[in-house]
Amino acid sequence: MSIIRQGSLFDIQELFDLEPPQRFGAIFSTLDIDPILCVISKKSIYGAPTELNYAAMLYSLVARIV
Repeated sequence: MSIIRQGSLFDIQELFDLEPPQRFGAIFSTLDIDPILCVISKKSIYGAPTELNYAAMLYSLVARIV
């Protein structure tokens, strides 16, 4: 079994040097969340309200981790 090394998206020092709004903007501009939104978006009339902002929820989860 071989090991695949994935290159980093950003240099960690580069992210630490940015202010939080700029940091999140840089990270979110590189993420393509459309495939994830297709999976997690509501498809039925039952359950949670349809007007929930699933993109904002996804961004907040990523911001929490960062």
